[in-house]
Formats: sequence, C-alpha cells, structure tokens
Amino acid sequence: MPTRRSASATATASALKSRCSRLEDLLRSALASRARARADLERTRLRLRTAGDDFVMAFEAIDARTDAAIAAAELRGLLGHDLDVDTMLTVAIEHLLARFRPSNAAIWLCNARGDHGLAAYGASDTPRGRAESTLGLVGREVCPGLAADAAPLVTESALDLVHAPPPGGGVLPGRRAMICPMSHRGERFGAILLLQDQSAPWQANAADQLGAIAGVLGEQIDRITRIVMQRSSSWPTAGGGEPGPDGAD
Repeated sequence: MPTRRSASATATASALKSRCSRLEDLLRSALASRARARADLERTRLRLRTAGDDFVMAFEAIDARTDAAIAAAELRGLLGHDLDVDTMLTVAIEHLLARFRPSNAAIWLCNARGDHGLAAYGASDTPRGRAESTLGLVGREVCPGLAADAAPLVTESALDLVHAPPPGGGVLPGRRAMICPMSHRGERFGAILLLQDQSAPWQANAADQLGAIAGVLGEQIDRITRIVMQRSSSWPTAGGGEPGPDGAD
C-alpha cells in the first residue's frame, strides 16, 4: 500500500508540475502577446500623431498663404494703376499701419548702387523726427545686405539690427522688428521695416503678409519705372510724324 500511495503521489506531483509548466508557458505567451500589442498600439498612436502633425502643418501653411494673398490683393486694389510713386508709398504705409497695428513702418527705396534712402514713414507712437537718425542707420547697415529673394528677417529685439544704435536707441529700444526687401523679377527696389512693441506679439502669419506686401510694392515700382522709361525714350510730336532726337520733325 505505501508503495502504491507513493507512486500515486509521484504521479500527482508530476502532473501538477506539468500543469504548472504549461500555465507558465501560457502566461509567458500571454505576456509576450500583450507586449506586442502594446508596441503595435504605440506605433499606431505615433502614426496617427504624425499624420495629425502633418495635417496641422499643412493647414497652417494654407492659412499663411491665404493671409498673404489677402494682404497682397488688398494693397493691389488700393494702389490701382496710379503712376505716382509718392502716392503709392503713402497708401502702402497706411495699409501697413492698418494691418499691423499698433506698429511703426518705414519704406526705403534704393538706387542702382544699392544705396537706400528713407522714402516713407508712418508711426503709431514715434514721430519721424525722433526716428529718422535710427532709420538712416538701418538703411545704411541692414537694407543693403538683404538678398533680393530673401524672406522677411524677424528679430525679437530691434536693437540687434544695428551695430551701434544712436544715443538713446532712437525708435528701436523695447521693440521687435521685421524687415523685408522689396523685389520683383530678381531686382531689388528697396525695403520695408515694421517695428512693434515687444509686449505685443506679432499677429498670425505676419511675416508671410509682409513678404506678400513687399512683393506687390516691388512689382508696382518695377511697372512704374518701366512705363516712365518708355515714355521718356519716346519723342511725341503734335503732327504725329516720326520725331527727331531733339523732339522736332
């Protein structure tokens, strides 16, 4: 009897050990499956997150292009087909101040040598007399270095634009700046500067809008220049005959 009991106990222990072994295998398999499922879930989440980020970036890009197109269309509509540069610059300054308020705006025109002269200025708080020396410095130090096809340069401190600001800093202290070349067909005609108080953030897509406005002004100046040159190169006569170089038939 003891031998039979001992054999039975041994068989039971063996069966229990075998069952425990199978349970351990099942548990390991379940844990491995759970780990794979978690990894698959994390990969799926990452793909969804990436797709969401791509969607957001695409939407922001479309939004920026839309704002830029609207800013350009508004200015083009205001300018019309006027051939007076002073009027064009006045309208442009008013448009900049209305779109980017509160801010100060300056426009330079440049000659063939690349020298930039202040052509127009408008401000929400600083008159031209107080700003002119600083803007002259920006025109000499910053504007000539802007590439014709450059995107707007944005800086959180306008003082970073110049090497040595005038006494008191002029119009630059406490402001952020955005400056952009005015170009068309690879030719540069000047530059635009926006100054805004550092306590007020730029509006959404401000750089894209400024770039579009600068492009319109470059296009308009190029158009006016070409028309004026064409008119000055012709010699109209009252009789409508072929004129001579001195304006006479």
